Amino acid sequence: MKLLIFLDKQFSSVFELLSNAFWLLSAELLAKISRIFTVVVLAAQLSATAYGTAMLALAFHDVFGLLLRAGVGSQIINCSPDKLAKFARNGIFIQWILCLFIAISQFSSANYFAGLYDNEKIAILLQIMASIYLLYPWVSIKVFLLQRENKMRWFSFRNGLCVIVENCTIAISALLGADILSVALGKIAFSVFWLLLFSVSPTKSYGVEFNLSIIKHMMKTSGKLFNTEFIRGMRLHADTFIAGKLLTPEMFGFYSFAKNAGVGLSLSISQVYIAALYPYLCKLERQGQLNSQYKKILLISLLVGFLFVAQALIVPLYVPILFDSKWISAIPIISILCLAALPNVVLDVECCMQRVTAHYHRETMTRFVFLLISLGALFVVQPSEPMIFAIVIFFSSLCCLISIYLINTIKFFNNKLRTVI
Repeated sequence: MKLLIFLDKQFSSVFELLSNAFWLLSAELLAKISRIFTVVVLAAQLSATAYGTAMLALAFHDVFGLLLRAGVGSQIINCSPDKLAKFARNGIFIQWILCLFIAISQFSSANYFAGLYDNEKIAILLQIMASIYLLYPWVSIKVFLLQRENKMRWFSFRNGLCVIVENCTIAISALLGADILSVALGKIAFSVFWLLLFSVSPTKSYGVEFNLSIIKHMMKTSGKLFNTEFIRGMRLHADTFIAGKLLTPEMFGFYSFAKNAGVGLSLSISQVYIAALYPYLCKLERQGQLNSQYKKILLISLLVGFLFVAQALIVPLYVPILFDSKWISAIPIISILCLAALPNVVLDVECCMQRVTAHYHRETMTRFVFLLISLGALFVVQPSEPMIFAIVIFFSSLCCLISIYLINTIKFFNNKLRTVI
């Protein structure tokens, strides 16, 4: 009986996290089936060069999209109850400003990015996809409130349905001959369904207010998060941007396929886990239990990360079954990239902890250091083949993981030393 009581005390605190992650991962599993279907169709319908063009445009689009997380979402999810109403009422103005800025920036810079890679099709895709940012502000506050209240069952079902719609739209469009335009059509379909499904949410409505002092305060914090999310996006896609310049169009297509058919299939799982983790950590911080639960959270995070290891082992089994023979040579590249993704889970958890405790500058510096490690490795080696590219990414990720361990070890001994003194 005492053992049961002890176990209940130890694990009841993480039950909500596991529950949130379960619902999100369940929805992601259903969406993953459509994702696999989409990847298979694109691999069959597009040439290596066209595949690389589509993935490069999506990489630029994702970097702009990550800036949405630098808005008011983190503040609404993490703020104290007495600030919630004011943040929710005023946050809508910041959301509109941010989304308009992203839409205009992506549309106007599309030709510049296309010129960098001498590929005008990149500009067409980016300009089409820029329009979707005008849909998000209508329901974004409701989505943030759902996450704050840990209503992940409600959120995950609708988010998963939007992903399925996106993937099916891409696949059907590609089969009908839309070529690389199919990825833009998929993004538009996702955004439209996102607006429709989340327009009615089981959350309290706080209305709209324009309080200049509150908006300035939230904008100041958003500026700090803007830097962090920009660095995060650059590190996530740095290899794609650099590979697009160093590799030939066909070789870049093979590298893009390897990344998409490998880590691309599992990356969304880790992203879903982080999405479930952040509101949970915010709740622990408000209750003063964050530090006591750190080791358990890290253990669960490592288990999620080892999904990439499992996928790396089965790559030689599923690639020949699902994909055309022209992609078979990418099997070892896919396995290496899957292994390289494991340290990123630990990095995201570490940065998530820093954001929850409002150490925004520390989070920015942490992500900046890891960006420098990744860019430095690619700059020194300057790989000219997809396999070498994957190996460089793998070892730079290991260096990032070692850096996290060293930083935490130094912090531990510093705290011990201060206690003794």
